[in-house]
Amino acid sequence: MLISLNWLKQYVDIKENIEELANALTMIGQEVEAIEIQGKYLDKVVIGQIVEFERHPNADKLTLLKVDIGEEENLQIICGATNHKLNDKVVVAKIGAILPGDFKIKKNKIRDIESYGMLCSEVELDLGEDKSGIIILPEDAPIGKEYREYLNLNDVIFELEITPNRPDCLSHIGIAREIAAYYGRKVKYPSIDLRESIESVNTLIKVNIEDKDRCKRYMGRIIKNVEIKDSPDWLKDRIRSMGLKPINNVVDITNFVMFEYNQPMHAFDFDKLQGNINVRAAKAREQITTLDGIERELKNNELVIADDVKAIAIAGIIGGKATQIESETKNIFLEVAYFTPENIRKTSRELGIFTDSSYRNERGLDIENLDVVINRATALIVEVAGGEVLSEEIDRYIEKPTKIEIPLNLEKLNKFIGKELSYDEVGKILINLDITIKSLAEDNMILVPPSYRQDLQRPADMYEEIIRMYGFENIEPRIPEASIESGKENINFTISNLIRDILKESGLNEVINYSFIPKETKELFNFTDDLIELKNPLSEDMAIMRPTLMYSLISNIKDNLNRNQNDLKIFEVAKTFSDFCDEDLAKEELKVAIAICGKAEKTLWYQPKEAYNFFNLKGYVENLFEKIGITKYSLERSNDNNFHPGVSADLKIGIDLLGTFGEIHPLLIEKIGIKREKVYYAEFNLSKMLKYMKIKVNYESISKYPEVLRDLAVTLDKDILVGEMTKDIKKKISLVEKIDIFDVYSGDKIESGKKSVAMSIVLRDKYKTLSEEEIEKTMKDILRLIKEKYNGEIRQ
Repeated sequence: MLISLNWLKQYVDIKENIEELANALTMIGQEVEAIEIQGKYLDKVVIGQIVEFERHPNADKLTLLKVDIGEEENLQIICGATNHKLNDKVVVAKIGAILPGDFKIKKNKIRDIESYGMLCSEVELDLGEDKSGIIILPEDAPIGKEYREYLNLNDVIFELEITPNRPDCLSHIGIAREIAAYYGRKVKYPSIDLRESIESVNTLIKVNIEDKDRCKRYMGRIIKNVEIKDSPDWLKDRIRSMGLKPINNVVDITNFVMFEYNQPMHAFDFDKLQGNINVRAAKAREQITTLDGIERELKNNELVIADDVKAIAIAGIIGGKATQIESETKNIFLEVAYFTPENIRKTSRELGIFTDSSYRNERGLDIENLDVVINRATALIVEVAGGEVLSEEIDRYIEKPTKIEIPLNLEKLNKFIGKELSYDEVGKILINLDITIKSLAEDNMILVPPSYRQDLQRPADMYEEIIRMYGFENIEPRIPEASIESGKENINFTISNLIRDILKESGLNEVINYSFIPKETKELFNFTDDLIELKNPLSEDMAIMRPTLMYSLISNIKDNLNRNQNDLKIFEVAKTFSDFCDEDLAKEELKVAIAICGKAEKTLWYQPKEAYNFFNLKGYVENLFEKIGITKYSLERSNDNNFHPGVSADLKIGIDLLGTFGEIHPLLIEKIGIKREKVYYAEFNLSKMLKYMKIKVNYESISKYPEVLRDLAVTLDKDILVGEMTKDIKKKISLVEKIDIFDVYSGDKIESGKKSVAMSIVLRDKYKTLSEEEIEKTMKDILRLIKEKYNGEIRQ
């Protein structure tokens, strides 16, 4: 919103300088975004007259002039323009002037002759676009007068950021009210001198409001025998200061009053109306050519102003070209109305029409002030265009608003703002804001806001009004008394970060995905019926909340494979969501998932890269569980249909299932669109794992006695779980420190129904060096255990 300082001073006394006023406006909530000082580039720019004219002796295209600027000596100036002659009145930039673009005027020598100034064009002064020649002024332009004063460019324009809840401040009177309330001054409302003829408006036209839900009040006046012409200079200056181009005296007055009172209005050529005024919904496929020259088809029941034949305006937004004010117009019909803001907002966006009128109407106007506004505009039109005002304005008032009464307790107010204000202090602020006070008791009152303050609805709104007018700077900052205790970090946050660190140290890369997945995954992954489906998903790919991280990580694998990134090892720590039975809230569980695909990195330079397998994934899982202190768990074959049978395992503690890991079922991988690659995946429920974690750092010195490494290959039945066997060996044979499985083979060289398992066994005694006899005895004990309990034999 642009506010002219000269215009503003008509409604309130302003004694403060520009900086003080800008600070005051910002402190009371009307933030100043920019300040334009008009004519700031016109210092030392004056009006002069060419009194001597001759050609430059050394340049055919230059003129050598003597210019009278009202000083003792005429200025010698060299000019390159071609549109001037002797005795012309011109605009002169004297030495020392600084023009737009930081162009400094100084004494200059051109072709051996000195020049003491410059004759200016519109472009050079940033006052227009004409660069064909210098400015030539009328003969009555006074010599020596500052060009800024001649143009009346002595104004300051404030650009304010008005919040949507304060439409009353989209006007000069609205801002004048704010300044008057802040400084405790009076608002000087314009006087209205209106004389009416004997003829009544009701004898010539009637107004019918058909759509009473969207138009609550409509007023109209007729002014006869007006003269349409250019606006007087004062009116043009006001319109230009708002960034608009003057049109004619009647239209300019409607714009002037809109910026004065924040009330859009429209003037129709009365003689072009066919019948009465009707406020109605647009008919199907009804057409109207608006003032911008665009023919529009109305098709969504828009509210229009119409005569008995056609629509003549889109209500509250823009007028129609068929009834516009033109130079031949003699009689006008002036309308002012209140349309419901919701309707204006909807229509403006549907039609893509955004005007000053729609901007104000969609924020809500002062319905009770329409009579003042229409009479103000009517009086001004008569002042600048002449004419006769018909008596008895039309006023169709459908529904008057109920006055809001807001209780205010002084004790609660003071507690809220942290300052002890007296009843008199609060009362003075409220009166300055035009708020009516009905006293109930010593500390209680009932407040009635003015009709233009529809944003005041509750006590908290009144607190805000009082504190902003009292001044935030007048409230001393005080630290509240409170015991401060260090808070505990959320356990889920702590565990999530710990898991991330462990997996990153293991060489995995973290991924982050949306919590939404496509609806089609319900059948693809055999999800249960406790899914949470979104009612209004952003897209079909984001239709349900994910109950598992599986789809997200497999999709990450697929996307990378499609981009020729083939060797992948990724993880994610995130929540999953499922539906609670008979409850409104979702069940949220924190989970961790790992996915690997492709080939592992080389461990030796001469070895080829080997494809990831089940045991690579198992290694990541075991490392994770070891780092978080979960060691006593069991592995069982998984029956999850999403995994390959026989190449997957459930990880349990007792009967508590913590998660599953293994190879994703080949048919599922194929359906998702991954070809010729195996994907190994693990997912565990961190929410369940919390009760089993033992994250403690225990110091143990490094053994000074050497380890002994022995490799062993045994044949077992295919059904034997190798993990249980190795766990049993470590439990029963004390010298076994670690067992690594490095090969599992079944094929032509192995008996049918059997498999070969190759393992590396680390032996160590923490208290002495192992003897050869002890090593040999330990290995025999291992083979005996494998044979007796697992029916295994050393491979021949």
